[in-house]
Amino acid sequence: MLTQYLYQFAERFDRKSVDQVQSALISKEGAIGIGVAVLLLAGSRYMQAAKIDRGCPQVPADGLWGSSTEEYRKDPKAFINKWQTRLGPVYGARLFGQYITVVSGSYVREVFLDDRFSFLEGFLRFFDTRLLTNGGRFEDLTADEVAGAIKKYLSPNLKHYTPRVIDHLKLGLHEQCGVVPNEGLELAHIFPVVQHAVARASASVFVGPDLAKNDMLIDSFKNMVMEVGMELQPKPWLEPYPSLMKFRMYLIGKTSTKVRRHRKQLAEALRPEVERRIKESADSNWDRPDDMLQNIMENFTPPPDMDLITYLVNWLTQLIFAALHTTSENSTVVLYRLMQNPGLWDELYREQNEVLEAAGYDASVGPEVFTREILNKFVKMDSVIRESARMRNDFINLPHNNVSKTTLTLSNGAVVLPGENVYVNLHWNHNDGDLDAVLKDAQKFKPMRYLNQEKNATKIGEDFLLFGLGKHACPGRWFAVQEIKTMIALLLREYTMEALDEITFPEKEGLAFPFGRVKLTPRKPQAA
Repeated sequence: MLTQYLYQFAERFDRKSVDQVQSALISKEGAIGIGVAVLLLAGSRYMQAAKIDRGCPQVPADGLWGSSTEEYRKDPKAFINKWQTRLGPVYGARLFGQYITVVSGSYVREVFLDDRFSFLEGFLRFFDTRLLTNGGRFEDLTADEVAGAIKKYLSPNLKHYTPRVIDHLKLGLHEQCGVVPNEGLELAHIFPVVQHAVARASASVFVGPDLAKNDMLIDSFKNMVMEVGMELQPKPWLEPYPSLMKFRMYLIGKTSTKVRRHRKQLAEALRPEVERRIKESADSNWDRPDDMLQNIMENFTPPPDMDLITYLVNWLTQLIFAALHTTSENSTVVLYRLMQNPGLWDELYREQNEVLEAAGYDASVGPEVFTREILNKFVKMDSVIRESARMRNDFINLPHNNVSKTTLTLSNGAVVLPGENVYVNLHWNHNDGDLDAVLKDAQKFKPMRYLNQEKNATKIGEDFLLFGLGKHACPGRWFAVQEIKTMIALLLREYTMEALDEITFPEKEGLAFPFGRVKLTPRKPQAA
């Protein structure tokens, strides 16, 4: 109700006035001023909630309103180890401006498989892509429509898209690195190279090879998520007030110059291509484009009050936020793990040669011979990808909101009120030897941990929750993992890579990137 009122309030003002409202809201002073209006209500709710029998042990109250957020963010791993050891696999805590139930072990399955818990609603509390990018009403383009399109038009066609992805990954690498000299190329960080290549390759699948040449479109594919995300820098004093957090995201979407720039770039790139496709589709000899854009144009209709280009920009924005940044990020993590373990790069290169020889190729061939079938036979590389993902700095995350109108009780007796969130303790499950014997020494990075274990990098389970669990698990994980595999395999084929500094991996939440300078050297010497 408050959020809806604030939206209507903002819509009555011109852009300058809305900018002033945003400046007031995101400042500390403004947030405090607004917060006073709801502070007593929040305190009243907290006191009432404190009297409820939660049915599970509680992290002791500390600080204002008993919040443990400061302790958690100071050292998430220490927080988890401390309270999991003392309280067990299910406990309550006041974190992130709310009361939450933290679950781990086999209890995560109860949450993931119960439709009365919604990950989407839990996630939208602090990151609503639709609001942040001025993407229209929720009903104009639902999460189910996006997931359905990925399942129907993307995942089943990965075999067909593989050659296209390889070509554009190579193009992206060349654009970033040029002709790598025989003595090698030093890079301050590998992420910009990966990010650009992934943007080119993803664009070739989402909008086709022709549009994938558009530099402005590629700029948005690369940078939209990070630039818009930076607009939403954490404001801890706003966390207890989800309505104000949503209103802030709404204002960012309406007023941010970065949002306007990226939406404009996408629209200007799309418009002539869409008009050309519509015109040429009337010809019976038309060569129909094979990409997500064409499938969306043919199978989805914009609402009556929205033009087609705006609707397609909304679609692309959702796909960009869902896929590109995380794929670039995870590829980067894998590459740094490889460089952190001397000898592993050459071991995976030998695996490539063995697989290619078995397929009838000799060691001189390049990555152009890779197919989906060949990529799936790089089982050592797949194990490295899964192990790298398991050891990411993911801690207490994946909120699931009780969207029912009734109080839900977990099998251990924990009580979750309507509107409350259950969070998943990813760190514990990804390191719990009781869930799977293969995790007995989980604190160590073991690149071949999953070799011959029948657990590839896309296989979800209680011990691997990167992509969720159950029927609502990430529908694009096959595309993401194949793109990571293709990127790693291509680099292995063409170059050697080594770290020039000690590699450091983050231990806190937020930035997932490792750090360290790297050196890229061509396997085949370049002619003078």
